[in-house]
Amino acid sequence: MTPPAPLDGQECMRLIQSRLTLRTTNALARAILDLIASGDLPAQSQLPTVRDLAAKLGMSRSSVAQAWKMLSSRYVIETRRRGGTFVLGPPQPPRARRFDSMVRTSSTMPIDLGNLRRDDLPPPDLAPALAYALSNRALHNTFADPVAPELAEAVQPFWPFETNHFLATHGIIDAIELALAAVVRPGDRVIIESPTQARVLDILDSIGATTIPIDYRPGGPDLDQLRVALISKPTAMIYQPSGNAPSGLTVSEAWIDGAASLLQNEAFPIFELSQTALMRSAQRSLATHLPSRVVHMQAYNFFFGADLRVAVVGGSPEYIDMMWLRLTYSSRWVSRVLQLALAFQLTDANAIRHTNDFIAECKRRHSEFSHALTRRGFNLEPTEGPHIWLPVPDEHSVCTRLSRHGIVVHPGSFFHAHPATQHVHINGTALVHGIDEMAQTIAQACRMPTKANEDSPLPARFDPSRDQTSTPWVAARTPR
Repeated sequence: MTPPAPLDGQECMRLIQSRLTLRTTNALARAILDLIASGDLPAQSQLPTVRDLAAKLGMSRSSVAQAWKMLSSRYVIETRRRGGTFVLGPPQPPRARRFDSMVRTSSTMPIDLGNLRRDDLPPPDLAPALAYALSNRALHNTFADPVAPELAEAVQPFWPFETNHFLATHGIIDAIELALAAVVRPGDRVIIESPTQARVLDILDSIGATTIPIDYRPGGPDLDQLRVALISKPTAMIYQPSGNAPSGLTVSEAWIDGAASLLQNEAFPIFELSQTALMRSAQRSLATHLPSRVVHMQAYNFFFGADLRVAVVGGSPEYIDMMWLRLTYSSRWVSRVLQLALAFQLTDANAIRHTNDFIAECKRRHSEFSHALTRRGFNLEPTEGPHIWLPVPDEHSVCTRLSRHGIVVHPGSFFHAHPATQHVHINGTALVHGIDEMAQTIAQACRMPTKANEDSPLPARFDPSRDQTSTPWVAARTPR
């Protein structure tokens, strides 16, 4: 079947005029999406210029430009430099582009330094936790509650503010997706820190939201940039107060006070993500100043394994209830078995000792890796780990050179909404052996390419196939 011929700018103009009922950014974007999906606007059709379409429709240029931005984010149109704007084709099902790339680049490499994994560290023995969960009288109750009472009580000591409103979700990414789906619509503006979690950016892309990035400084997201961002009337704000992924940075008390002062007269929700809460010496939250608008989310799977992927959400009753009501449309509520098992891991004395040992080993590895890189001239912000946010001269070149040695690190572009400084992300807890040698290999990858450092093998002492389960730390703490 012969594909329909593309339309020129004037034909597209008449078609858009005939279908548009409201002169708004969202209506324009929706109308063009419908025309592309139906085939009325074939691929390679050249759309009118922003100026011409705005004049013909009686809209402002900024409104039309915003619609173009929304359509570009859905990958249905493309603006070519000095070449005009063209239709690419029908919208594709949304996918987590950054996450897909991170998984794909890691799956075939022997040494994964990019993802936050705990493969060689001894997992907790979940048998006592599951036995505890299976003995609970509330098990198999048909009607779910937002959170098991035992889990709500167990997380209280780790919560940065007082609240009685909690919700269990299938991990922190499920929590933020649920929250954003409840309050954000296509085209809405959302304040995010930069860098931020890659999967948060994927979720915002899938919604069609417009991100307003705020650079993360040593004290917290830049307050001057935040002040300017508020002018655009955002719908939500997302940030990580403790242990930002991927930089590892934590906000200061002074930042909390300053941000709360700027945000006190706003009305939008503030979503806080804490991926590694249990290893933080300090937990901070804007809820201490703005309790009615903050939703705080904590994850625990880094400590207890991927199969105990339960996050807890707590804070503003309004937004917690909104998220819970969305859950009641489906069967996404978290099994009581998993919730009670997590509660056990957070409260049982033996489980706590294992977790503390795990955290101590993570911090030791992170400190050793950070110091090894610092000795080779890298300028690192001091953090508690587990992330290392490494400044490099060219992230693409560094990732490519390391991949030739079978080593995966992730480029900083995965964690930014827009191009920013050159970094790579490293899991500072990934190695127990060969840390100094690996730091040297990374340093070599950051130098200008020469025959010596392009083709050099991994240092002889570093052997990724070495059986790390025989290390003294692991042997001393095998599961019960």
